[in-house]
Amino acid sequence: MRIDDLNRTPLTQGTEKTDQAAEKRALEKTVTGDGTDQVDVSQLAQALATRDPARLEELRQAVQSGKYEVSAEAVAKSILNTHIQE
Repeated sequence: MRIDDLNRTPLTQGTEKTDQAAEKRALEKTVTGDGTDQVDVSQLAQALATRDPARLEELRQAVQSGKYEVSAEAVAKSILNTHIQE
């Protein structure tokens, strides 16, 4: 038994829409304000900034080698404690 979808649109129609959307995004990117950007870094982000590059490298190597293990229980407790404090 064969079922034909008569409402099916050709695949090429989708690429035309994608091209139009891409052109629109490109135009939006070219329109800029006064050229100044501002970034505010929260106190939490500043507190999380790494002050020990050696420790960061040690963690990076442990993750890449697959030796870095995190206790799911410890992560869950940390998430809950963070939300309880707020």
